[in-house]
Parts: sequence; C-alpha cells; structure tokens
Amino acid sequence: MNIYRLLLSLLSLLDITYVIPQLNVCDICINDQRTGQNIDCTTTCHNQVTHLTDCLEFTRCLYDYDLHKVQNICICQKVECNYEYVCPHSEIIHYEDNNINGYTVYEVSLELKNLNSNIYAIYGDQENNMIIPAAFQLQEYQGADIGGINPIISQYVPDTKYDSWLTIELTDGNPIGQVDAIGIDFNSWDDKHGLVVDNGAIFLDDPLAQLSDTKKYIIGHLTLKDSEDHQMIINVNGKNNVNDVSSSIFRETNIIFNFPKKNVLKRSNKRS
Repeated sequence: MNIYRLLLSLLSLLDITYVIPQLNVCDICINDQRTGQNIDCTTTCHNQVTHLTDCLEFTRCLYDYDLHKVQNICICQKVECNYEYVCPHSEIIHYEDNNINGYTVYEVSLELKNLNSNIYAIYGDQENNMIIPAAFQLQEYQGADIGGINPIISQYVPDTKYDSWLTIELTDGNPIGQVDAIGIDFNSWDDKHGLVVDNGAIFLDDPLAQLSDTKKYIIGHLTLKDSEDHQMIINVNGKNNVNDVSSSIFRETNIIFNFPKKNVLKRSNKRS
C-alpha cells in the first residue's frame, strides 16, 4: 500500500483531521528557490499573497544593499564600505528558464566613490594575488573569458548566460576589443579549479576610458556551486579624474567578495 494512503488511513482511524496547506504559485516558486533553483519570482509573486511566514524567504534588496532581519521585519540597509576608492558588490541573477540546479549566478561589481574616476585594470601581483573562485564554464569554446557574451551568440546558445567570465564593465562580448587580458591561465578555470593570478591583469586598452555612465563597474559574471563557500579577491587601478590626462591614479588592493554556501535541500527521485 502507498505510504501516503496508509498514513491517511491511520489518521482517520484515530479521528485526526490532517489539513494539507494550499500553496499558491508564489509559494511554490519561492520554495523552489530555497531548494537551489536559480529562478526569479518577482513576476510570479506580483499581487500574490504568500503563505510563507519568514520575510527572509521573499524579500529582495538592490545590489548595493544588504538584507537584515530586525524583530521579524526585513529591511534593506546600505552596505558598509571600508575601502578608500571603491566598494564591492555582488547581486544574484535569476533566470526564468533555469537549467543549472545547484548553482547560483552572480553579477560582481565595484562602485566608485568618485563619479569622475574610472577603473582601467583589475590585477594580481606577487605581493597581492588576485583570487578568482572555481566557477562553471561552458564547454567547447561556447563561452567567453573576458568581456561577456555577444548577444548574437546568446540567441543560438541560450546557456551562455551561465558561463563565467571577467571584465571591466563590458558585457556584450567586447566586440571592438576594448578589454584585454594578460598573464591569466583561463584554460585551467572551471567549477573545480579557481584562478590564482600573481602576474596578470584584465585591463582597458585606453586607461582614460570611462565605460560606465554611473559609478558602478561590472567586473565579473560568476556561476558558483551552492554547496561551497567562495571568495574572490582582486586589486584595482583607476584614474582619479578621467577628464584630466595628467590625473593621478588610485590603487586599491585586497578587495574581498564573499559568497556563502546555500542550504540546498536534496530531492529524492524515489517513488513509493
């Protein structure tokens, strides 16, 4: 006899009423997020009343805010930044057609404190290594190492949205070669092996270029395993004032991004 039916039979014999909670599509979507699916529930939950009771389960903040729970109320607070020139941020990217369970996609960025500044290099040297965590890579050269993915390729290979790459603001495949790399062994980078760079960089060919219209510079797109803690450490060079060709440069070292592992609920494929 099916175990579920047997349980209901026993409950009826004991004169116990068993009420199965009625979950709506929003509840189901949020629960799927908790099991590790990389999906966006914003549209699904629009104008929906959720039966979930913990605000941490359904509250989302902007990329430069952290989520905190105070007396069962969730609030978004500006991230504290102790660096002199830039502030590190990471934001989870949700896709409706999630095809990569057990991973989370992150947009990694830096926010400049001075609007007239830019970022023209992220690097690692012997004194301050650049550490890039192990991350998912598309096989057979379908993805990219720097500069993002060309939108034309994305139309034919939708899974390119899960590929991991580094950049300085450009995300469209670097069509005119504004971003370059040197001294980085990208061939060794996959979801089991990270990068340790002690003499290499991602850099702009024009150090005076100001590619961002805001103070935010995207520097990476990482698809990371949910079952592990990850850390990224980078160093940055930039111009203090891109409007002045004789402007001094700034240097920020040991900028740390932490990506804590997620509680992944394992699903059983067994049927009773």
